[in-house]
Amino acid sequence: MSTTPQVFSIQHFCVHDGPGIRSVVFLKGCPLRCSWCQNPESWLLDSELGHKRRRCIECGACVKTCPTGAMKAPGKWSLETCDRCFRCVAGCPSGALTRFGEPRTADSVHAELAKEFALYRQSGGGVTFSGGEASLFPEYVVSLLGPLQAGGIHVAMETCGLFRFKSLRPVDELLADDDAWHAFSSQVLWQAVGGLDLVLFDLKLMNRARHREHCGADSEHIHDNFRLLAALMHAGRGPRLWPRLPLVPGITDDEENIRAVARFVREAGLDSITLLPYHNLGVEKFEWLQQRGTFSAAMLPESQVRQARHIVESEDLRCFEPGEEDYGPMISI
Repeated sequence: MSTTPQVFSIQHFCVHDGPGIRSVVFLKGCPLRCSWCQNPESWLLDSELGHKRRRCIECGACVKTCPTGAMKAPGKWSLETCDRCFRCVAGCPSGALTRFGEPRTADSVHAELAKEFALYRQSGGGVTFSGGEASLFPEYVVSLLGPLQAGGIHVAMETCGLFRFKSLRPVDELLADDDAWHAFSSQVLWQAVGGLDLVLFDLKLMNRARHREHCGADSEHIHDNFRLLAALMHAGRGPRLWPRLPLVPGITDDEENIRAVARFVREAGLDSITLLPYHNLGVEKFEWLQQRGTFSAAMLPESQVRQARHIVESEDLRCFEPGEEDYGPMISI
């Protein structure tokens, strides 16, 4: 895996991705294919061409600019013959054509983030790595994690939870055996994940078959990772862990799944969860990428969100929506 990922966005002044006011760094590449994904431009590791039809003025500049003939008509190109030179993007006068993903060095990202440090400190905020799946690039995360935390900046990661540690042993053995802990903690993936201040961990579906159907991968390893991070947090060896449940109409929002997620979280020794109500902003993005989305639904009415919250709270968990969370003291380690 390249240590320099494609960054497809850095968003500032965010308040739903951890405590305080934050900047969110979005990296391309994800091991899941959730049917309701709101960032399908994050799936592939490579940069991609997108066409925002509403901005297109049908001028034909992209067709004239394309050196391979892949652009057949304004906003219509051959995925097979496009070499992603992105000359069409540079020549598009309306900004309809967009490049998703550019390689950014850690130094360049740090320099952009540094402009916001005073705001992070004042608001109790920081930086959140997202995607895609940022844990695909542990070396890159580590190269930013050290300088950020050395400057007193709080660092979080949003994750789907599908990553694989090496030298993994039962938690009791890891904690009791210095050699086992050294072997585990010296790997770069743990340095990236374990060195964070906060992990925002999405739990989508507890049923493994349904998870495979709707997310494209089994959930067993994801749930194992959640249990591991919870145990290491309780032992004082890992970052703060905060679960989140995306509420997707007809997929994750049924009472059986909500209760199963809540009980799983409680059994791991945690007392809080955030509900992430579905929004349909990702539907149009599939069109931008010349892909066919497989899911579309109206946003959940507030009454259904309240009902989901009631179910969670009946399982003795504190329940929040994005931006409401009571994270407590969040001090950079």
